[in-house]
Amino acid sequence: MPNSCYSDVPRYMFGTMVFSTLIAAALTAFGDVGFGTNMVYSLCIGLLTYATIDLPRRWLWPQGAPAFVPMIGLALLAAPVAWFGGSFVASLLLGEPWKPGSVSLNAMLGFLALTAGAGLGGTFFFWTRERLAHSERGAAEARLKLLQAQIEPHFLFNTLANLQALIGSDPHRAQAMLGHLDGYLRATLASTRNDQCTLAEEFARLRGYLEILTIRMGPRLAYSLELPEALATAKLPPMLLQPLVENAIKHGLEPKLDGGDLRVAASAEGGQLVVVVEDSGLGFGAASTSGTGVGLLHVKERLAAVYGNAATAEIGETPAGGVRVTLRLPRQA
Repeated sequence: MPNSCYSDVPRYMFGTMVFSTLIAAALTAFGDVGFGTNMVYSLCIGLLTYATIDLPRRWLWPQGAPAFVPMIGLALLAAPVAWFGGSFVASLLLGEPWKPGSVSLNAMLGFLALTAGAGLGGTFFFWTRERLAHSERGAAEARLKLLQAQIEPHFLFNTLANLQALIGSDPHRAQAMLGHLDGYLRATLASTRNDQCTLAEEFARLRGYLEILTIRMGPRLAYSLELPEALATAKLPPMLLQPLVENAIKHGLEPKLDGGDLRVAASAEGGQLVVVVEDSGLGFGAASTSGTGVGLLHVKERLAAVYGNAATAEIGETPAGGVRVTLRLPRQA
């Protein structure tokens, strides 16, 4: 994921602490210094090594992990900074005088080599994990685009067929539908060029889509889009809500004789952005058009690829018997 998101930092810091504990245990087993002292030094040097590698690379390469060679250079540059700085902090914590000059040259080179080796090992481990996550995210994005390619022609052909019918019978409604279609297609095309969009842009795109369907379905469809002004600039992946709205229409409201209501609402809970898509349709499995769950599965996969465990998608029934999908993801402005 883009490194402007720091949700993975606690996990990386915990891994660094575990690795530092193992190094402290090894130094205690093969040396004459107590485990407590080794632990303080190992944690201070290890965490500073992580900080001097990870923070600069997030600033230098905000879009993700770079090639491995630059990461090697960053780890080697971080080794002396982390060893001297970590040793200084550890001596302060232990109340000991900091005397790097008292360490022999061979011992200092050995400690620097150990710090560099640990930094390289941790860097390689975290680098491979991020590369794998990046690949999985790319695969999820590709699957989403395939899903869009399958859905959009169906929607487009139906809309064009309605336009053709309306041009002769109701030119005013045909003109309104054409205007909404133009706006929707422009917004959809723009979204394919970006990794993120604002919630206001996502809601505007949904409004264009729903206005077209309102002309097509008439009074059988009523909808509401609830977006607090404070959340208008919140970020999320583009077209994330589209499959959920399409599912609600196709499998819940369109097959229902008298139609129903669709509601999309955004709210904030702590540091999370919560988006609810609910309908008053037929409910789970009641329609002959019951879906295969592919749309929701793609949304879940996309959330996992972009946010990891920090985002969830929950599906349930409304009191009226319709379907409610609740997305929870980190709030980013």
